[in-house]
Order: sequence, then structure tokens, then C-alpha cells
Amino acid sequence: MLKIDELTGGYGTSQVLFGMSFAAQAGEAVSLVGRNGMGKTTTVRMLMGMLPTRGGQMALQGRSLTKLAPHAVARLGVGLVPEGRHIFGSLSVEENLVATARSVPGRTSWPLARVLTLFPRLQERRRQSARTLSGGEQQMLAVGRALMTNPLLLVLDEATEGLAPLIRQEIWNCLRAVKQEGMTIVVIDKNLGEMASLLDRHHVVEKGRVVWSGTPAELQQKPDLAHRYLGI
Repeated sequence: MLKIDELTGGYGTSQVLFGMSFAAQAGEAVSLVGRNGMGKTTTVRMLMGMLPTRGGQMALQGRSLTKLAPHAVARLGVGLVPEGRHIFGSLSVEENLVATARSVPGRTSWPLARVLTLFPRLQERRRQSARTLSGGEQQMLAVGRALMTNPLLLVLDEATEGLAPLIRQEIWNCLRAVKQEGMTIVVIDKNLGEMASLLDRHHVVEKGRVVWSGTPAELQQKPDLAHRYLGI
């Protein structure tokens, strides 16, 4: 589904990515994990066309994403749940969702009714202004908004950062339901234990490249590796 190969780039004269490479097969859920500043969000920004690449290739179902504008990446089927959520605070919950609605023939459909069924809290608050929602509800809205684009690939940057444990668990449960529908997912998050039941593979990132890949069970069996690349 997604292939990123030897991606390089950064900000101005500062290089952040030094050959970032990883892939996600159709229906897989994979992570990018690592300490802050290692290049995870930079990779997402390049994938979405928000930051130019200096080298390497990106492809979705074999179609190049390299050098595409953000709207073109979205039209090819990449849905983003950005760090910080970036919901439209002046719009209602329902207006946030329908603003990004896109019907794609032949692709599993995520209409408004289905998204509201997935997130009952949003159904209860559909007429409320989005700025009045709690942080967890805003994150659910950001996920729902991405699903309304009917993507092939769902990318979540800091999926549950700063949320209460019960809300985090609710979001992971919803993402597991989305994956069971065949969605391919790339997630950045620090909660390794909570992600374990969702993910097929971890990709550990260090200084702008993937230094280790494996299943959650394999990572759990390597405490020295986890401490070296993920510890404080």
C-alpha cells in the first residue's frame, strides 16, 4: 500500500531525514516510534506534501507521491489526523465532518452516519461547536474527519498525546474497528503497550532513519533496544 524509500530532507539548511525507508502492506497497521526530534513528524509532513523532499521516493499503491501538493496526496487516498488535531473550532461537529466528505467509487465508504456510529460521543454532540469539545472528543473528531475523505491509508501523528487513559483506550478501540474494515494505518504514538493490540509492526526511528523493525512482541523481548532508542 505505502512504500517510502531512502527519503531525505529537512528544514532550511538543517537535514532531518537521512534515508528514511519503511513500508505498510494493505490492511496493516504500523508505527513510527522514537524519541522526540528523530524525524517522525517530518516524515509525515513530507508524505503529505507539506514539506519538500531532497531525495528518495514515496508511493501509494505504486503511484508516486513524491513532489505532489497536499490536496493531490489526499485525493490519491491518504487521510491525515495531524498533530494538534487542527479541527475547525467555529464549525459544529457535523460541519467539521461534512466539510471533508468525499465519495470514492469502489472504495469502502465512510459516510456521516457510519462515522457517528463509530464515535457515539460525536453523535451526541453533533450540533455543538467543535471548540466546546474535550481534548479526547476533538481527537475523535479529527479521526472522523479523516475517515470522511474515504482514504486508503490513515496516518495519525501523536494519536493519543495528552489524553486521559480511558479516552486513549476508546480511540484505540475505534482504530481497531477501522482496521478490521481493511484500512491501512500508520501511527505515531508513545504508548507502546496500548498500541500493541492494534499494530502488526513497529518501525523504530533514530536520527532520521529506521534502525529496527519488528512486531510488538519482538520489541517487548528486546528491553535493551527499547531503552536505547525509546527511553528517556
